[in-house]
Amino acid sequence: MRIFKKDKSAIIKGAIDLVGNVTKMIDDSKLTSQEAADATAQFVKDTLSENTERSRTRRSIAVDTIRFFFALVIFLIVVWKFDPLWFEASKNLIIEFKLPVAFLMVMAFFFGGYYLNGGIKAYRKRRRDK
Repeated sequence: MRIFKKDKSAIIKGAIDLVGNVTKMIDDSKLTSQEAADATAQFVKDTLSENTERSRTRRSIAVDTIRFFFALVIFLIVVWKFDPLWFEASKNLIIEFKLPVAFLMVMAFFFGGYYLNGGIKAYRKRRRDK
């Protein structure tokens, strides 16, 4: 045990540095955790907003899909008046490509959450008023 008899100040200094380093490491990890939490909160706030680029793009694609399907319906009505054979061929092609299913999926995705939420609120209000 001659190590401790030689220079106790080096051991004490090492212990103090160790405690200081541990304290600094804990403070740094708290700061890093806080920064990560702030960054995550900002990301969630940005992505849940209805004004992000992704939200605007999603709405634009949905509206364009709805316009396209309504244009197809108008096309079918016009073709039906002039040539029933072309009407049947066009209708079968549209059904074969599953466009009505795609249209319903876009409608449910685009309007579903808003109307479902509104319907639930209206139902709860009616139950409360009774």
